[in-house]
Amino acid sequence: MTTHYEEQLSALLSGELTGAETREVVAHLRECGECTSALISVAVAHGSLRAARRSAVLPAPSPVSASETAAPTLRPLPTLVVPRRVPVWTRVAAAAALVVAVGFGVVSATAHRSAPSLAAVAALHHLDAPVSAEGRVTVHATTAELQMHVVTTGLPTLPPNHFYEVWLLNPTSNKMLPLGVLSVTGTSTFSIAKPIMSQFSAVDISLQDNDGSPQHSSTSVLRGQVIAA
Repeated sequence: MTTHYEEQLSALLSGELTGAETREVVAHLRECGECTSALISVAVAHGSLRAARRSAVLPAPSPVSASETAAPTLRPLPTLVVPRRVPVWTRVAAAAALVVAVGFGVVSATAHRSAPSLAAVAALHHLDAPVSAEGRVTVHATTAELQMHVVTTGLPTLPPNHFYEVWLLNPTSNKMLPLGVLSVTGTSTFSIAKPIMSQFSAVDISLQDNDGSPQHSSTSVLRGQVIAA
């Protein structure tokens, strides 16, 4: 009979397990889809509160003129569709992905880490942004997790009280998972647990109003398909 580890998942995410216990649970997660799905659900619950707090304290950018922020309405990519309304459970912000990565990172701190290798890439194309806006995503894999590096250029200056958010997207189901806020430099890096990344095949960058809403704004400025390297 298969032994599951539902009761240990919350402790894994909060760092309460010992090194030996963490290695045992993570080894089980690599083989058990049922517990992996449960882990993602627990991560959503852990991350939702942090996401709301992060939105509440995010500082507003400096005011700019309307002429600096105006962007033309452009034809979206035909192969992907922006969901009008995203279920709340998918909006866990950066904390959800990061808190799962923390659980797996405990193991990597005590085990051998291989040199990162290029796992996937994505070219980001403009949607509701100037034609000059573009981006590139590179995903590198280590033994325990993935590192996603996002570089963008040409995005409009942010309107007051707005920010750009980076999301993982499954175009088939329209499920979305936020990774975090894109820095004002247009370049950010995110840690992602491998079981989570495997459920998504595209990257989306949205323009978000800093109003604390736990949903995608439906204003996508850049998007692209993730292709295995």
